[in-house]
Amino acid sequence: MDRALYPEDRRKKIVDIIKGKNGNMPVKELAGYIKISQSALYKDLSILENQRIIKKTYGRLEFLTSEERHHNFYLNLQKNAAKKKMIARKAVTLVNDNETLFIDGSTTTFYFCEELKKQNLQNITIITNSIFVPREMIMQGNINIICVGGMVNKFIGTSDGEHWELLVKNNFYANKFFFSCYSMSTDVGVLDPVQTDASMKAVFAAKSQKKICLVDSSKFKLYSTHNWISLEKIDIIISDSGIDPEVSDGLKAKGMELIIAS
Repeated sequence: MDRALYPEDRRKKIVDIIKGKNGNMPVKELAGYIKISQSALYKDLSILENQRIIKKTYGRLEFLTSEERHHNFYLNLQKNAAKKKMIARKAVTLVNDNETLFIDGSTTTFYFCEELKKQNLQNITIITNSIFVPREMIMQGNINIICVGGMVNKFIGTSDGEHWELLVKNNFYANKFFFSCYSMSTDVGVLDPVQTDASMKAVFAAKSQKKICLVDSSKFKLYSTHNWISLEKIDIIISDSGIDPEVSDGLKAKGMELIIAS
């Protein structure tokens, strides 16, 4: 029985089975090969998905190539994944029908987009400089996607440039901007390490009605280079229960609307 295998060995067997099916197969078919309970199987699949080894979509499993899994973006997806997903689930409750959303290229907003697919929302338009979000959302009939062009930053998976910033400034507007960051300071606001990406985010912020920052509690312990938006210009911060009480109190003292995802 497969339940007698060590969990790591069982998950390796699952991956081998999916790869043997040309990297794509239904979950129901996999259940015929792995003799464990449905709850145990779904736990294994969830772990493999968090590790970005497989992708589960509409009852099917897809093996992600090693090149994808070793990209910096997918490695960052694994960091604090549970917290990021909780934050994403809370964030999608702020989206309404017929809205236009700016989405940055962060891993937390990628999880936000995964959650957005599960919602029964109508006529949503996403404008993004991420090269990963359009691929995630391309099959969603209720979601329109506008990709901001420019020079692709292969390290973080975004596109940017002065010409494209002007395009956004002169042509686009959004109801809400959902974004994350490398770090958040209670003194100066949001900080990111890549100047060109930070510059594009600043344009998104300037052209959106509401700015909503999705920031897991670990980001308050980090520091970075480029401050592109101050705290007072952010409308809502969504974090997790791991946030330090002093940080939480400090944000509230400055009049910030802080939502804790749980």
